[in-house]
Amino acid sequence: MLDFGEYIGSLLAVLVSLRIFVFETDIRCPIGDAVASLKKASDRAPHLEYFATWRSTYHYWKRIGGEWVICGKTEFPSLVQ
Repeated sequence: MLDFGEYIGSLLAVLVSLRIFVFETDIRCPIGDAVASLKKASDRAPHLEYFATWRSTYHYWKRIGGEWVICGKTEFPSLVQ
């Protein structure tokens, strides 16, 4: 059985036209754990440029030079509001 990181990594690697990924975290899953898993999983998906997590509010991230950095809503593509 795949863990969260392996599952998301495999999914993102296959969806090569995907640039933006947004997901909702469960109340039982600490946001930091979800973000860490997604950052690790996205290593297999260099085409991914942005991701956002949502629990009670959005947290936005963008990839700059291969590293994930926090960004604001204004820097995030407008298709997710």
